[in-house]
Amino acid sequence: MKQILVIAEIFAGQIRPITWELVTAARKIKNSPGLKQLSPTIQIIVPADNPALLSEKIAKQTGIDVIGLQIPELKNYTSEIYIYCLEQLIKKIDPSHVLAAHTSQGQDFAPGLALGLNAVAISGVNGIRSDENGLIYSRPVFNNTRNQMLRPASNRPVTLTLMPGTFKPDERKDGEPGRVDIRKIPFAPAVCGKEHIQHCRTVKKIFEDQTLEEAKVIIAAGRGIKEKEELKSILKFAQCFPTAAVGASRPLVDMNWLGYQHQIGITGATVAPKLYIACGISGSSQHLAGIKDAEFVVSINKNPQAPIFRHSDVCIIADIIEFIGTFLKKQEI
Repeated sequence: MKQILVIAEIFAGQIRPITWELVTAARKIKNSPGLKQLSPTIQIIVPADNPALLSEKIAKQTGIDVIGLQIPELKNYTSEIYIYCLEQLIKKIDPSHVLAAHTSQGQDFAPGLALGLNAVAISGVNGIRSDENGLIYSRPVFNNTRNQMLRPASNRPVTLTLMPGTFKPDERKDGEPGRVDIRKIPFAPAVCGKEHIQHCRTVKKIFEDQTLEEAKVIIAAGRGIKEKEELKSILKFAQCFPTAAVGASRPLVDMNWLGYQHQIGITGATVAPKLYIACGISGSSQHLAGIKDAEFVVSINKNPQAPIFRHSDVCIIADIIEFIGTFLKKQEI
């Protein structure tokens, strides 16, 4: 009986929300027609220098057994530590699937881990389905304008990195928590040679103080932004709201003005903030699908016929840059 492993996303000692989405995806794989008859089990791996409390929280919330992978040297993340220690553990388990987040961290270690496991590697997965021949995975290609459908061609284990916002977390009903098994695997830098990767510091890029999935407030920019330089106004606007995240409609991502992690919509993240402010976003059906769970929507657009106005609680007809300039001046008074 093969197992499906989920590698919890841990950053700065906290469980990232994408972890719950990975669990949903693992359940989808488990219940697919081709695997369901094999009765696979799911286990969650929590890599940390002190994983006990994090493991207990995940086991309680999911009802799934958890392996707390204690790595004393893991006070700060490096791909070298992750790959070495996870590889030691996972090889003993011999799973059918290993799921990680398609985040900066997951993208960093997952390919190397797949190589060490001699596994098939599929990155950026945004959909999972099955047919009579097995599981099929989709991922965006051609600058996120198309989806590529992939089917692993061998019986080797499969490592997947999943796009945040793709799989809605399951609602956990009261039940028995999963079991927690703490295993200690020290990192042995000697096996990597005299020179090995050492953590210096973590630097966040502009607009990355908060992830879309965690944010209670999202300021999203669209084609009403005419020049990349005008994004500075969006950042200043977002800084007026504590812990706000900056999102974007697909055109801005396609033009490489913002990274894919900021894209909201069918081909990006599905978000559920308390406040969503759309800045110069017309409101395509694809974008509206990504904000359907937002509690309160404010739209700023100079086009009074913008489709997004029909889905907003407050509609402001104005040029977005002029509006932000006036708003910031009022803030200074």
